[in-house]
Amino acid sequence: MEGLFVARFVVFVLFASSQCATDGGANVADRGPEVARDGTPIGKKEEPSTEDRLKLFQYDPVKLGHVHRVADESGRILELVTTALNPPIFEIRNFLSGEECDRVINLAKEVGLENSEVEPELLPSLSDRSEDEIIHFFQEMDVNTDNYLDTAELANGLMDMAGGLLSEEDVSSLLADLQLDSDHDQQLDFHEFQLSWTPEVEKLVNKWVEDKQASNETFRFRSPRGSDQTWLDQTSIGDVTLTRLHERVVKLMQLPNDIVVSSEDLQVVRYQVGSHYHAHHDSSELDDSLPCSHSEDVLGGERESETNSRTCRYATVLFYLNDVKEGGETVFPVADNGTYSKEAFDTMAKNLHDLTLHCDDSNLVVKAERGKAILWYNHQVNTSNGWMGETYKSSLHGGCGLRKGEKWIANNWINIDDNYQRQMDYHKSFNKELVREKEAQHKGEEHTMEDPSDHETETDEEDEDDEEETGDHDEL
Repeated sequence: MEGLFVARFVVFVLFASSQCATDGGANVADRGPEVARDGTPIGKKEEPSTEDRLKLFQYDPVKLGHVHRVADESGRILELVTTALNPPIFEIRNFLSGEECDRVINLAKEVGLENSEVEPELLPSLSDRSEDEIIHFFQEMDVNTDNYLDTAELANGLMDMAGGLLSEEDVSSLLADLQLDSDHDQQLDFHEFQLSWTPEVEKLVNKWVEDKQASNETFRFRSPRGSDQTWLDQTSIGDVTLTRLHERVVKLMQLPNDIVVSSEDLQVVRYQVGSHYHAHHDSSELDDSLPCSHSEDVLGGERESETNSRTCRYATVLFYLNDVKEGGETVFPVADNGTYSKEAFDTMAKNLHDLTLHCDDSNLVVKAERGKAILWYNHQVNTSNGWMGETYKSSLHGGCGLRKGEKWIANNWINIDDNYQRQMDYHKSFNKELVREKEAQHKGEEHTMEDPSDHETETDEEDEDDEEETGDHDEL
């Protein structure tokens, strides 16, 4: 048992003093500890002094088909093949062995998976929000900044806010049926928009959606995902496979151990026939007014609501845990689209968010294969300070509908707060809590490992006395 405890500590102490590349921003890949095909190191990454701030490492994609070679925790050579430049996306075959894939799936089943089907309402509840907040929503949806929301802007805006998908024709019907467009010009000004967010109208709109779905087979208002999921805490489960994968991701990412270990738990997801995940971003835009959800606890105070924080994921490492018979590809609709902008994307005739219809229209399509991993960056590196910068808008991605069999994946997100000091404080807080948990586990194990011989001797003597008194102990 003591050996198990030591194994559980491996993730915490491994590479504790490791640092990131010291300069070059997002294009410092060739300064990392890459190796040749025969394992010979190519260069050596400089270690910053203790006074210097950490600087984030990010692979330079170089060109499509370029191969970076990096040694994993066992010295095995991983080959990262560039599949997109913007955002940088890399495919890594055989990142996991078949046995490791099976182990992760079995652990997920043991922990238990929960359905992650989203049951969206058309309108989020904004009736209790201030006018300033409603103005903010209006401005976010008004992509062409003409102070009106047309049917395309409403369709895309409602998808972003509520998770459902409506066509422009659906929006036109909604406006007409509920008389939300008072001047019948097929668009809403701010006054009309504001009137749509009263408690009464919210109920009417959601009732409209329910009635439409019940009476019209062609009406589509799909939730963005249909799957089962669970979370595996790699720092506390103490499983050898999970520990090894954590070490491997540290080697892959060339980031300090603290960043990887303190990131979110490993999310394991099972998709079944018909399930999908519409196009989305893994990380939120930078916003100084909102803390990152993973590190907000270091600020103190109680969290008011889910909307008072944002998701901060520097990078995503996705593992494919099984071979998929048909469908279930991971797609990036606008990867390497040089003319991409959110405004242009939101006004496209095709709603590329809807991957049940437009999977094949995506710029990059990645087939699910057992043991393969893909790495992509959700954020750029700020070249002025070497820390987390703006998002890659083109990192929009999703999962196509599964047509046959099952699809098992695992998401290993790398969480970084763009506020440097808050991330450093979070590391300290996380590590203290981790030590407390490990010490508590160790004490519990020591208690269960106490030598019971003294108790057995006492019990044996008591049993002998009982036998002399009753004379029928053996019968019992």
